[in-house]
Amino acid sequence: MRIAVIGDLNLDIAVASPETLPAGGEVRSEIRTRPGGSAGTFARHAAGCGAEVVFVGCVGEDIAGEMLVRSLVDAGVEPRVVRSTRPTGAVLALWGEGERTMVCSRGANDDLDGSGINREFVRGVDHVHVSGYALLSPPQRKVAVHALLVARRLGRSTSVDPPPASLIEAAGIGRFREDVRGVDLLLPNLAEARTLTGAREVGPVVDALAAQHAAGAVTLGADGACAWSGDRRCVRSVEDPVDVDPTGAGDVYGASFVVSFLKGVDLDEVNQRAVAAARRFLALRLAS
Repeated sequence: MRIAVIGDLNLDIAVASPETLPAGGEVRSEIRTRPGGSAGTFARHAAGCGAEVVFVGCVGEDIAGEMLVRSLVDAGVEPRVVRSTRPTGAVLALWGEGERTMVCSRGANDDLDGSGINREFVRGVDHVHVSGYALLSPPQRKVAVHALLVARRLGRSTSVDPPPASLIEAAGIGRFREDVRGVDLLLPNLAEARTLTGAREVGPVVDALAAQHAAGAVTLGADGACAWSGDRRCVRSVEDPVDVDPTGAGDVYGASFVVSFLKGVDLDEVNQRAVAAARRFLALRLAS
C-alpha cells in the first residue's frame, strides 16, 4: 500500500505555560522541540503502521528544515520536499491546566510547489491524504484541491484531516465543505465536525458526515472516537487517558485509522487500533 501525504511540515515547540508572564521579565518553564506538522506527523506514523509513504511538502533552507526532512527519512518516509527561502514553518503550543493555545508561523509551507503532483504521480499511489491546513492557505489550497481532484479521477481513495474549527470558520465553512466534497474518509475532531455540520450531539454529527463521506471518524479527546463506514457506527473510549499536550494525537489516530481501513480491517478493530495508537503517542510524550 502506497500513500501520498500532502501538507505541512513544522517544528513543534511545546511550552509548559507558566502561571505568570511578566512584561519585560523572564520565567523558567519546560520547553521541548519535536518534529511536527499535521501532514508530517500523519506520514511518519502511517509508515510506522506498515504503509509505504511519500510526503509532499516544503521547508526552509535552515537547520529546522534539515531536521524535519531527516525525521521523515528516519521514519521510513520518502520525502519529496521543496526548499524555500522562507523559514521553516513552526508551531508554538502553550499547555497548562488542560488547555492548549497555539501560535503558528506557516513560513515555507506556503511555498509548496504542486508541479510534481500530476496524473503519473497519483497513478503511482493507492491513496492520497491531505492535511486540512493545506486547504486554508491560497498557495497550498491550489495544490491540495488539484491532488484530490486527480485522485478521484483516477479512482484513488482520499482522506482529509480538517484544521481547527476556528480556522474553518475564518476561511469559510461553505468553501471548506466544497473542497472536501467527494473525499472518501474524513477525520475531524468534535469541534471541527460540529462546525462542518451544524449539529451538536455526536450521533447527528456523525450521521451528517456519513451522508457526505463513505467512512471516517470523529475524535472525542479523552472520550475516544466515534467511527463510521456507511451505516455502521462504532464508538471506542480511551483506556486510562493521559493528561498531556495533545498536539499530534489526532494525526496519529488518523494515520492508524487510514492504514488499517485501507487494509480491510473490520471497523471496530480499526477504531480500537487508532484510539490505542493515539493514547500510546501521548503516553510516550508524558514519559519523555
